[in-house]
Amino acid sequence: MYRLLPVALLLVSLAALVAGTRELKQEGNLWALLIAGSAGYGNYRHQADVAHAYQVLRRGGIKEDHIVVMMADDIVDNPANPYPGQLFNRPHGPDVYEGVPIDYSHSEVTAANFLKVLAGDAADAPARSPHSNGRVIASGAADKVFVYYSDHGAPGVVGMPSGPFLYADQLHGVVSNKSRAGGFEEMVIYLEACESGSMFEGLLEDDLSVYATTAANGHESSWGTYCPGMVPAAPVEFGTCLGDLYSVAWMENADHADLTIETLKKQFQVVKARVSRNFTYTQGSHVMRFGTFTIAEEVAAEFMGFQNTGDGLEAAAAGAAPLDAEGAGAVPWSRLGAVPQREADLVPLYFRYQTAEAGAAKAAALQQLEAEVSRRSQLDGSVQAAVQQLLARPDTLTLLRSKYGQQLGPELSLGAGAGAAGAGFADVAGLAELLVGGELPRPAGAALVDDWDCLRAMVAAWEGACGQLDQYGMRHTRAFANLCNAGLQPDTLHGSALQACGGGVAPARLARGGPDAQLVAAQ
Repeated sequence: MYRLLPVALLLVSLAALVAGTRELKQEGNLWALLIAGSAGYGNYRHQADVAHAYQVLRRGGIKEDHIVVMMADDIVDNPANPYPGQLFNRPHGPDVYEGVPIDYSHSEVTAANFLKVLAGDAADAPARSPHSNGRVIASGAADKVFVYYSDHGAPGVVGMPSGPFLYADQLHGVVSNKSRAGGFEEMVIYLEACESGSMFEGLLEDDLSVYATTAANGHESSWGTYCPGMVPAAPVEFGTCLGDLYSVAWMENADHADLTIETLKKQFQVVKARVSRNFTYTQGSHVMRFGTFTIAEEVAAEFMGFQNTGDGLEAAAAGAAPLDAEGAGAVPWSRLGAVPQREADLVPLYFRYQTAEAGAAKAAALQQLEAEVSRRSQLDGSVQAAVQQLLARPDTLTLLRSKYGQQLGPELSLGAGAGAAGAGFADVAGLAELLVGGELPRPAGAALVDDWDCLRAMVAAWEGACGQLDQYGMRHTRAFANLCNAGLQPDTLHGSALQACGGGVAPARLARGGPDAQLVAAQ
């Protein structure tokens, strides 16, 4: 008995020390910014993701007035929603919309407002309006900040339901300035979007006390899940995907795991295993991380709330599961059906066709699906045609030859041979395909583009000629970045785009396109 006393005292002392450490870590406040960057019923999953994230943080004990929520808020009352006033992030799950106060909605969910809210400058806060309460992330030097974004992305950009895209350099500028001005102690960013790694690669320094993870690397799609026809499937009445694979992975981990024990690194590993289908990549994407990796050694509760102690289900499952090289255990629900984000946008149209009664209704549903597929093909063809017209200019070829020489390989040689039509290229069409769908040579680890203002101007030049890029068309920012990196000027794209899009006939049509336009037409 007497021998056990010192051990007991030691355990008590250690417990007190741990409690004291945790108390010190919580001296500052925890802030969170949650944003869904899309609108329309076909994008149901993004707002459901954000609503679920809010429930995780509130359950964890984060104060309501320290969480800022931005979403278009056009799903719960959408005529297509089978459960008005409710959102579900998994089949037969709880309503995640209940109790979510939305600080910015409808047209107030913009890149400019997002950056103002994140910067936390009350003097520059978005104006109060029926869809904006002016709340910002008013964090200080001792505070921690958690940022979660869910929507569509493309190389160097993520989408917004209103206004221009959010560009990677804009996000980096606000985060960097806030860090260097003592606006937080540490920040964690979780980003769900296609090509989301391009939002941080080559930009996020490791001395900013910012740790970011992304659903995909800079060259691939992220994935939707809980869609009709999958296992498990969204109930038939929804007709759309309920969640995104990366988002569902981290939030369902947070629902079940003890975040006061699990580190951010462990959560990253679990999410990576689930999203990659246990590292087979037969479905799913490469979950990435950037920035200050030492933050990942902290428990996830530091950024998601210390009342998220879990129910033990995930820990029990992981204990009997195989481990990857980094020690991440697979979990029983890792084998979800999934679909690339841009194809997930077609799910509601395809589901409408599948479930329509034979005859006129089915024919109409097929027509709507084919119209959207045709619109996408037309847009892709227009970009290809515009780039090929640029390559028909001798000055363009001269510029490319002087910058890249033989770097593009023998089949796309920039040597001095060939005739006038080829101007030294063995395969001009192949070079156009490279510029549109590939990537010009870049230094390892470099950001997407050297001149971000050029990329913005390229997008503006295209949209001025051919109409606004939507959540599918944004994929072509890769092509525009290639043009910038090659040294081409935006005004040259504008001219070739006008010709490729039919001199102004196509823009109005393209601007009205998209899966939701077809859904609205069908109602």
